[in-house]
Amino acid sequence: MIVRYLQDNTAWIDVLEPTAEEIRELMEEYAIDPGLVTDLAVPTRRADVVSVPGAVKITLDFPVVKLSQREFPQEMKFIVTKNALITVRYADIAALHQFAKEFEVVATLQKTRKRLHGGHLFLAVMNALYGALSQKLDYIEARLVDIEEEIVSGREKEMVLDLSQMSQRLIMFRQTLVGHEYVLEQAKTHFGALFGASFAASLDTFDRAFAHLTQYLSTLAATGIELRETNNTLLTTKQNEIMKTLTILASVTFPLALLSSIFGMNTTLPLAGTRGDFWIVIGIMVVAATVLFAFFRHKHWM
Repeated sequence: MIVRYLQDNTAWIDVLEPTAEEIRELMEEYAIDPGLVTDLAVPTRRADVVSVPGAVKITLDFPVVKLSQREFPQEMKFIVTKNALITVRYADIAALHQFAKEFEVVATLQKTRKRLHGGHLFLAVMNALYGALSQKLDYIEARLVDIEEEIVSGREKEMVLDLSQMSQRLIMFRQTLVGHEYVLEQAKTHFGALFGASFAASLDTFDRAFAHLTQYLSTLAATGIELRETNNTLLTTKQNEIMKTLTILASVTFPLALLSSIFGMNTTLPLAGTRGDFWIVIGIMVVAATVLFAFFRHKHWM
């Protein structure tokens, strides 16, 4: 599916899961080099930047974090020319829907400062996507706060899976961003050749955005590790308390069971057959149990 957004002589073409016919249509309409469209039909799962005279193609992955989303990154391809920006994606991306609603305003603001071209649209789209990445990290932070509250309330066991899921998403986020750093650094050279050095320098804004995301991500990862260690410690403590209680119960009941078995063997044992022998044995067992419990309390084992 192809959707076009126009501003004077500059166009943003948003393409969702393109067919071979749609790719051919774009190639002919915008005079795109055939070498740039060979992999547009399917995701390549590889961040990359290439250029030909008059166009720069960038491939980037964007992480997903919500449970309702897929477990692998969403890939986007950008083909940037002097008069157009073509974005190719293979799934719905909320940030692009929002950008589409604001396209006219964004394009107008860019046009008031300088002549609008495809590079400006690329910067605007990337700013929207990076803003969405920050919001995704906000979501993870909120989930970690919820998990911390659940741990404090005594639901350590239930939080094991949630902590594992958050850890997986943070790892995927970090792995995905590694590709961005290299590609955007290389893109400066390609954009410099296409739009001039002054425009290429504007990509430095992504260095700051990337540094912010990386720092935010590192902080959340450290928080996740601390929560997991705390959760594991509490789980281990609870398990140890359970094992200690079971051991104490076994230590108390085993001597009593042994004593009752001995007196139940035959009538030639002391006390057996005498008047009140049952109550005497019960009394001995109660005294023994009381002594054992007192001993365990004295040792602070219970």
